[in-house]
Amino acid sequence: MPDRVYGPLGPKAIRLLSIVPGFASETINCSLTIINDRDDAPEYDAISYVWGTKLSDEPIMCNGQRMTVTENLIDAMRYLRPLPNWDSVITWPEDHVLSSSRNVWGAFATNRQEEREHSASHQQRPIWIDAICINQKDMAEKENQVKLMDRIYANATTVKIWLGGANDSHSADSSRMRSLQPLGVFSLTPKVHLGQYGRMPVVLAFIAQALRNVRAGGNYPTASKSATDAVYRNRVHGFPNASAEEWKVIREFFSNPWFERIWIVQEVVHAKRAIAILGDWQVEWRAIGEAATWFQAYGFALPPEFKSNADMRDLLPVSKIAAMWQMSGRRRPLLQMLRELRGRKATLKVDKVYAAYSLAEETSNTDKLDPLIEPTYDENRINEVYPNLSRFLVIDHGNLAALSHAGGIQGVKTSDYPSWVPDWSQPKTSVELVNDNMDELPYNADGNEHLIIGDSIDPKCLSVKGIRVPAGVVRAYGDKLISYAFRYQTYKEELDFVSSAWNLIAHLASGKGRPEDDELEMYQPKNIPRTFVSTLTAGLTDTRQPIDEDPNFLEDAADWLLQQFSGRIPVSGLSRRWKLPGAVWNSSDSGRFHEAFTRICLHRRFFVTTGGLMGIGPETMERDDIVVVLFGGEIPYVVRELGEGRYSFIGECYVPGLMAGEAVARWKESGHKAEFFDLV
Repeated sequence: MPDRVYGPLGPKAIRLLSIVPGFASETINCSLTIINDRDDAPEYDAISYVWGTKLSDEPIMCNGQRMTVTENLIDAMRYLRPLPNWDSVITWPEDHVLSSSRNVWGAFATNRQEEREHSASHQQRPIWIDAICINQKDMAEKENQVKLMDRIYANATTVKIWLGGANDSHSADSSRMRSLQPLGVFSLTPKVHLGQYGRMPVVLAFIAQALRNVRAGGNYPTASKSATDAVYRNRVHGFPNASAEEWKVIREFFSNPWFERIWIVQEVVHAKRAIAILGDWQVEWRAIGEAATWFQAYGFALPPEFKSNADMRDLLPVSKIAAMWQMSGRRRPLLQMLRELRGRKATLKVDKVYAAYSLAEETSNTDKLDPLIEPTYDENRINEVYPNLSRFLVIDHGNLAALSHAGGIQGVKTSDYPSWVPDWSQPKTSVELVNDNMDELPYNADGNEHLIIGDSIDPKCLSVKGIRVPAGVVRAYGDKLISYAFRYQTYKEELDFVSSAWNLIAHLASGKGRPEDDELEMYQPKNIPRTFVSTLTAGLTDTRQPIDEDPNFLEDAADWLLQQFSGRIPVSGLSRRWKLPGAVWNSSDSGRFHEAFTRICLHRRFFVTTGGLMGIGPETMERDDIVVVLFGGEIPYVVRELGEGRYSFIGECYVPGLMAGEAVARWKESGHKAEFFDLV
């Protein structure tokens, strides 16, 4: 790029962009100004948007030079550009039917055609746009500016979220919607439906009703049956029935690609104020975030990884939006942020990591980052980013919690990273048994033995001290669980998973094939049903509390097993209540157990070892894999021996009889030496 566009930037400097007023048909003309210290910048706004890959055929003029940008960015700039303050600019009359002063969205949304001057959408202040304000051809500048991102957005007066053109005229949205009868907040007059004015009025009406429910709190009828009775739920919450066309409109809004991108999270989390812009409409971000959170809390959220082709009816993709809204207020552990952002989309793999830096506790001071996690876009070093980050997490935290995020997906190896390195560019299909969201972990497999890292000259190797579990060679396992985790419905795949798992250990309930360690009380025949339930749930209830702290949970598990298997799987020792399978007078919430076990077992396998232990392990496990306890790891792990002291890391596991340090206690009594496992 010519020097007339980009001059050199100091370590604290930023550029701001000013856009010359004009009509949509005119070429965009703008200029860049260098601010030597970001803390001395004048008031400015920042834009949050999806870059897109398609370049615009029409260039913009920046500092008098032609510049090519993406189509999505030029559309955003056309919209943000101030209109001339002339009488030729058309605005709505005050009594326009969609005027915010006349509708339920008046407190959080407006249309740019309502006023010519001082509209939030018109760009009066300078603006920061990453694609233009950062010289994208200067790698050193990019690496430095990435470290300033959180402060750039935090200092902006308003963050403007560009969701794209509304593609939404004020004519009827569809013949189907025209035929709908007025419903609650969707009617302007007894005979007018908002749908005939386009999609956005319907979207705004949905958001307004959700916010109305938020403000009402518990002061309206939300009986427990609303969780399982969709018709009742929609009625008491003020929404149309599940088959109404309006649900497709609000679902399309929440499916906007912007909500999926990774960089946008820190851009709105740090914002003083953020507004979303879609066509001529601008909506306060707080309204969208609060509404999405309410929809999730009251059963309208699609599961995050839902891939069914079934009619989604009144289900909405709001989980990521709600999670983003709830992040506001404080930084969180880096490992937690990496986990939260893992399912989002980024053009570059390294951005899956760098986007988390702006939100994490360990990287709050970007002027003094550990050399292992310094941002780089150097093509010769870019493949080192994930391994270096994993090594940093292990060393900095002094534990192996990062390994819970590693482990492959069944089938072809998805990356060239070492087996112990999480591939943050790929979603992880199973939940982690160890994560930073839990205040106190109920696991202590390593018996409080401290992490010991061995010497290795191989940069792809992580050498960790630990012990083999004597009875821990994998003998057999079942198929992985595939579940839709869809409301309260139980699927055949779930029943098959539980049935095949019981078949692997049924002999233990009759006293046959006792574990090699006969002192384990949990493997006594009378305790096998309880141990089986504990294995399927990793010892946690649906609220992630230890099952021993909630005696009702075991009774609920017994009810679910009786309802689904009619006594074929024994429940002795689980319930204190006498009951018959399917009896109508039985009182329980069996859905609690169903939710807990599907959450833990999804994309995992139930397995047994040569020593008679049972467990839940990674979907990529194979026969003759080894269960080990690594010091610094609160749970056991499955590894695969490669020879010469080298092992492939397969994943974390839950094995009753190992979770409280039992294997470590026996190792200490034996006097045997621990060994180093070179994970590669």
